[in-house]
Amino acid sequence: MLLKITNPYHLSYGEIVEVEWLDLKNKRITFNGVATALGFGIVEQANDGEFKLLQYSGHNDLDDNEIYAGHIVRIYDDEENDDGWNEEVIFHQGAFCAGDENFIGNVHFRSRIIGDVFKDKKLLSN
Repeated sequence: MLLKITNPYHLSYGEIVEVEWLDLKNKRITFNGVATALGFGIVEQANDGEFKLLQYSGHNDLDDNEIYAGHIVRIYDDEENDDGWNEEVIFHQGAFCAGDENFIGNVHFRSRIIGDVFKDKKLLSN
């Protein structure tokens, strides 16, 4: 599960990070954790209102990375010739799509995650 840190005063503001622990009762999330010989060491936490959970599309890209809403993917017609284009992954009309017209289930196997709209929006102007 991925999340985006939305609190501008947080150390990892604007970053997309992997969730380590989700505490629904206290509305707290732990990320950037490290495993130690004595158990799990907490590196960073965020509270309700400081993060946004990102939706997993249920599909992986060419490199077997999970594709989430907000990712920017490069869709290849011919990967060897880099014959492709960039699209934002969105949830559109009840389905995950790369752009408005490419159902992610039809293109994930010929796509590669190249960034996200939170940091790399310029990648969409290809």
